[in-house]
Amino acid sequence: MVDNNKVKLLILWDILCKNTDENHAMNADEIREELAKRGISVIRRVIADDIAALNKYGYEVLSYKKKYYYYYVVNRPLDTAEVILLADALKSSKLSARQKNALIEKLSGLLCSYQAESVSKHLVSVADEKKSGASIIYNVDAIERAIDENKQISFLYFDYDKTHNKVYRKNGEKYVVNPVVMVWDRNNYYLLCFSDNHENITTYRIDKMDKVWVSEIDRTPHREYELFNTEEYCKQAFSMFGGEKQKVTLLFGPEILSEIFDRFGDGVRVVEQSEKLYSAEVEVQVSKPFFAWIVGTCGKVKIKSPKSVLNDFTEFVNKIKESY
Repeated sequence: MVDNNKVKLLILWDILCKNTDENHAMNADEIREELAKRGISVIRRVIADDIAALNKYGYEVLSYKKKYYYYYVVNRPLDTAEVILLADALKSSKLSARQKNALIEKLSGLLCSYQAESVSKHLVSVADEKKSGASIIYNVDAIERAIDENKQISFLYFDYDKTHNKVYRKNGEKYVVNPVVMVWDRNNYYLLCFSDNHENITTYRIDKMDKVWVSEIDRTPHREYELFNTEEYCKQAFSMFGGEKQKVTLLFGPEILSEIFDRFGDGVRVVEQSEKLYSAEVEVQVSKPFFAWIVGTCGKVKIKSPKSVLNDFTEFVNKIKESY
């Protein structure tokens, strides 16, 4: 049987959470009006007793007295500044515009109406975009479930051609891996995992995974599951470029397209110079890590311009040669 008094207390708490903060309080009459809108009739003097009961049960309601007593809630899971920070992070993610706005709305729901209005003034609604991230939430949920349940996953993995259409690797054959952890880096979500065919850790971008499926098969036992240091691995795998930011034109072949998109974002405009040669102007932090990445492509990526950056790169390579 439903305890009507407990239901009333929960509704009272909801009203206070949604309508009050340190700058906006409600008196007993205003609370009675809101309760009446929800079909609950109470006399004025009962309000104070109900708020005392909320405080007794750990639901903190503060008050002050002017002509009447005024009540308000301060402590929430997140404050306004934290919601704005999280919402800004969501805006830069690869989720679809609909998913971004829906999640931002849920975050705002943790605040009172006045705070939520403040957040909406700060944030501009995310415009619709044709992004590959519409399935990210499903992928993340499936991978998280597989890790929790100690299961393998299977999926299709794709790259992009010059017009940003999907091209599936291994001719559309499924990948089967043992998931370890998911990491967020440079506005992308990555899966770190082990394959039964390889000893070392492998990395996949989650927004480029299709048809993620949680297997009934347990993950293959591996000593690295417990010993794996995610933070140390990410420092090596996803180094951030430091130095002066400049626009640099790169030359590369079609086999390096995915690396270009991964490094510099899906918005990079690729120009086809010939059947086997593309170019793209990218904004980078010109530095030793950037030059090291160029060298690491083994000639698959070359600097076309500006000449000053090309000269610096030549000097960088010559110093490496001299050291040997």
